[in-house]
Amino acid sequence: MKKTFEEYLYKRMKEDKRIVVFFSDNDFSFYDDFKKYFSDRIFNFGIAESNMVAAAAGLAKSSAGELIPVVYTAGAFLAYRAYEFIRNDVCLGKLNVKFVGMGSGLKINNFGPTHHTTEDIAVLRVLPNLALFSPASPKEVSVVFDKAIEYTGAVYIRLGKGFETEIYDETPNFEPGKSTLLKQGDDITIISTGSIISNVLSASSRLKEEGISADIINMSSIKPIDAEGIIDSARRTGRVVSVEEHQISGGLGSAVSEVLCSNNISVLFERVGLKDVFCTKYGWHKDLLEFCGLSSDDIYNACKNILKK
Repeated sequence: MKKTFEEYLYKRMKEDKRIVVFFSDNDFSFYDDFKKYFSDRIFNFGIAESNMVAAAAGLAKSSAGELIPVVYTAGAFLAYRAYEFIRNDVCLGKLNVKFVGMGSGLKINNFGPTHHTTEDIAVLRVLPNLALFSPASPKEVSVVFDKAIEYTGAVYIRLGKGFETEIYDETPNFEPGKSTLLKQGDDITIISTGSIISNVLSASSRLKEEGISADIINMSSIKPIDAEGIIDSARRTGRVVSVEEHQISGGLGSAVSEVLCSNNISVLFERVGLKDVFCTKYGWHKDLLEFCGLSSDDIYNACKNILKK
């Protein structure tokens, strides 16, 4: 996703002179090209993420909407280190700043828990005046970014890093507040977000071999969330499993449960994600997912368990 985003950002900056990029100490693969052609619209802040967000807020306010700051860096340092500045400078001021947090979940796999972004949904979705989008695969990145630029107000895009499995044949549709039904079934609803959906699809294929059909929902708009889509599917299947590369507390599963409870929808419900622990393992991303109970086998077993109830 990272390479896809940077290539598409370059294309959009050529087309839209309103876009100004702020980035910090991340591996910006195409920085030399950006600096060559957009020297007055790209700024490297090093390891000063809080200052970077403050500068982006200042540009958004001083330009009175004529310029659109895009803040791009590792999600762990954007969502946590610069949190106060996102809250007070951007959200409180209702400013039109776009944040792109790269390396969602466990994608920055070799640097340990300090670089994992496994609590960002929880801390960001509570902020007023901030939308939260999460593409599932490279082909969804461009359309999510386009909608973020069109969106009036602050947006946070939860981006992967590399080697994500492509789940779409063509660029999908995306609308804030709407989900995408990837597969339709009657026995169970599986709601997920981000690149972990590839493991969800693998698990659903095993279920299908056993005659179990599942609604697979890609919740790429986490806030605003597609309450109608959640309710319709949950009423039909009566069983809901949320899957996220994130803590189960405060994340997608919590958002789904809030929708169900607020609308008096009674279902069997299971959350798959990190269970109040940090991931302390180093190595391949696939190994980290297995260590944290997020492999396709783990998702399959969670679905089987809830189907037995």
